[in-house]
Amino acid sequence: MNLEDLLKNNLIKKVNPDFKQINLQIVRAKKDLETAKSLMTKDLTWALTIIYHSMLRISRAMMYSKGFLPTTKNTHKTIVEFTKYTLGTDFYNLINRFDRLRRLRHNFIYESENNITLSEVNRAMELAKELFIKIEEIIIKENPQKNLFL
Repeated sequence: MNLEDLLKNNLIKKVNPDFKQINLQIVRAKKDLETAKSLMTKDLTWALTIIYHSMLRISRAMMYSKGFLPTTKNTHKTIVEFTKYTLGTDFYNLINRFDRLRRLRHNFIYESENNITLSEVNRAMELAKELFIKIEEIIIKENPQKNLFL
């Protein structure tokens, strides 16, 4: 799905970039990763869910920086689609894994599935770190005048 499709289907809306909100999303996303790491010895499914939410937050920060936000319709899927559109085909595998995490989180929240392994959580953590690096690069490159990542 491209940007025009997301707008036409009322899945995203134009907004003015909000640098305070971008920074809040980034800071919270990083804290979520720390929280997930501390949970890895206690509850793998919650750890994975929190990792996914950190990825959702960093992607949302990128959306804000580009002047868009998801509407209330299919919010999580829309954020993944926007990230896919923005990062392009070089990040196809990363986005597919991000989308898989979205589905695993959905199954846990709504179906109470609890069959996550430590290797899945470790892979998700590495994936989140890769996504963070790429998105922070994009935000800084497109907004060098803003003091982000306080």
